[in-house]
Amino acid sequence: MSGVVTLAGVTLTLGTRPVLRNVSLDIVAGEVVALVGPNGAGKSSLLRVMAGLLEPNEGDVRIDGRRLSEYSTAEIGVRIAYLAQSREVHWPMAVGAIVGLGRLPHRGAGMTTTARDDAAVAVAMAQMGVTELASRPVLALSGGEQARVLMARALAQEPRLLIADEPTAGLDLAHQLELMQVLRKRSQTGAACVVAMHDLGMAARFADIIVLLAHGHIVASGVAKDVLTHERIAAVYGVDVVVTTVDEMPVFVPRMIVTPMPKS
Repeated sequence: MSGVVTLAGVTLTLGTRPVLRNVSLDIVAGEVVALVGPNGAGKSSLLRVMAGLLEPNEGDVRIDGRRLSEYSTAEIGVRIAYLAQSREVHWPMAVGAIVGLGRLPHRGAGMTTTARDDAAVAVAMAQMGVTELASRPVLALSGGEQARVLMARALAQEPRLLIADEPTAGLDLAHQLELMQVLRKRSQTGAACVVAMHDLGMAARFADIIVLLAHGHIVASGVAKDVLTHERIAAVYGVDVVVTTVDEMPVFVPRMIVTPMPKS
């Protein structure tokens, strides 16, 4: 598969606080990549750097071999969809119109929608199970329903790189599974999907690559069985866990708090 995102020596400081420390990572098309790690590990900041929303103090970020800083805002909009951790919606618009906003980077404001736009919106709404909500005001929906609408908007954008910060948060079990299955299918079309997650079992089950972060640097990166070991989880999260499988699905059961990994 061809490369999508390359980060080399990325360092980020917000105020006086180091947030990312010498992060290097390659993310290729066709993969679902899960960023995991404790609160404050740098997951959200790393996603925002990939999306071009934060500029690193040091290092290089490239999309398809070209520096992210060299892309115009319009070019980034076509290539990258970013779903923030916050799911707040302030616009009194119908669900269908919200999802349709995902097509703006492809046609520009004020331009007539095309058959491809309509098809992309319809597919995204069906994938997230919000088709029947199309005419309802988005502000009248539950938080979980709004989260699914916003994910549908990102899917409708048909990005080469889909970035989502804790996309399963606030969703019931069925919709969590549905979302992760949708991301797997989207990656199989040639996109790269990068998500920050706290559910290690869900990450291990659906992600091709797990990137474990702690204190702003990458502790380990690779397939789940190599990265999410008992010893490594204890060191990074400060929790003793049972690492097992049930019906060949990975399960992580926390048992007790242990001494957390010291800051580096």
